[in-house]
Amino acid sequence: MTAPPLPSPAAPPRLDVRPMLAEGIDPYDSVLALAEAIAEGGALEIDAPFNPTPLRRVMARHGFSSRAARLATDWWRVRFVRDGAADWAAEAETTLLPEGAMRWQEEDGIHLDVRRLSPPEPLRLILGLIDSLGPTGGPVVVHHDRDPLFLPAELAERGWRIVRVAPAPADLRLWLEPERR
Repeated sequence: MTAPPLPSPAAPPRLDVRPMLAEGIDPYDSVLALAEAIAEGGALEIDAPFNPTPLRRVMARHGFSSRAARLATDWWRVRFVRDGAADWAAEAETTLLPEGAMRWQEEDGIHLDVRRLSPPEPLRLILGLIDSLGPTGGPVVVHHDRDPLFLPAELAERGWRIVRVAPAPADLRLWLEPERR
């Protein structure tokens, strides 16, 4: 009888956070705990339902470069390498706002992550971004952790609307764009 093959020493540890998010559990602390055990030059991989750009920014502050690959519609794999974040600057366009929110650009528009902020900060930041873009800006993708009750009325006053909502545990996404008249 042959023994099962041992895992390759080159295979980095992998954490699939999709089930955690589906249960409404924030995987942030689990990811950081795993990252603490990674030695210089080592790597780890995270499977997520979206490109976790804010997490990638946080990991860069902990000395990790990252590369993300979309494997399916709702499946991204991010490989983090502890190398002092040597190549992070080439990909990082994420801005950490003073309030703790994050802003970055992707193919589908400007992303604004207001999760973990207490009201009224999310509304204030969203409206500030909308006001800065004006009636011809957009689209904007907002990452929120709850339904922003007052946002639709405030958007309507500014000539904007929510065109799509993607509910997911720990990441409610709202696509905003100006009304086209």
